[in-house]
Amino acid sequence: MKRLSPAAIGLLVVAGLVILADGVVMVAPTVLADPEPSVVASPSVPAVVGSLPAEIAEASPTASPTWDLSWLGSPAATFGLPAPSPSVTRQPWPSGTPTRKPTPAPTPRDTVWNARIYVQNRIGVKQYDCVSAIWTAESKWNPQAGSPTSGPYGIPQAYPGSKMAAFGSNWRYSPLTQVKWGIWYVYSRYGTACNAYSFWRAHGWY
Repeated sequence: MKRLSPAAIGLLVVAGLVILADGVVMVAPTVLADPEPSVVASPSVPAVVGSLPAEIAEASPTASPTWDLSWLGSPAATFGLPAPSPSVTRQPWPSGTPTRKPTPAPTPRDTVWNARIYVQNRIGVKQYDCVSAIWTAESKWNPQAGSPTSGPYGIPQAYPGSKMAAFGSNWRYSPLTQVKWGIWYVYSRYGTACNAYSFWRAHGWY
């Protein structure tokens, strides 16, 4: 066998490398290319051939993700993420101090004692002493003194007693109603209770 010179061996090695590089270039695109997805026919979903619909290809990355399956041959059905429920806003507590309702003035009990206090507060102590002297002599502050149907009646001895109905329908037994009429009568006729007392002392009636 004839031995090759080192120069010839070098040329053979370089030629082999060039041939090997060309083979890799030819094979690599086929090997590295994405394999075509295998489509298995399904009895419920038909095989898809061709590119995806333009709606999916042109979908904006910032929009809410939706899936439209109408291109698969099934009825149009679009699925989206559920919308967030609105947050509940709590109403603030009312500020300030709540306004209290005014307490109604108590109604005095309809007694002779309260009738005396009513007259004293209404006309003063001096005038009260004068009218009290008349009513003590006339009825002894008895709201049922006399006859309600004939003659003088009640604390002020109204004649007839039905005149006191102008100040209340309970004039037959109410001390407060009777003294209210009595004050009106004394002041409308004599001007003051002490003037009425002076007349009573001189005539025995008023």
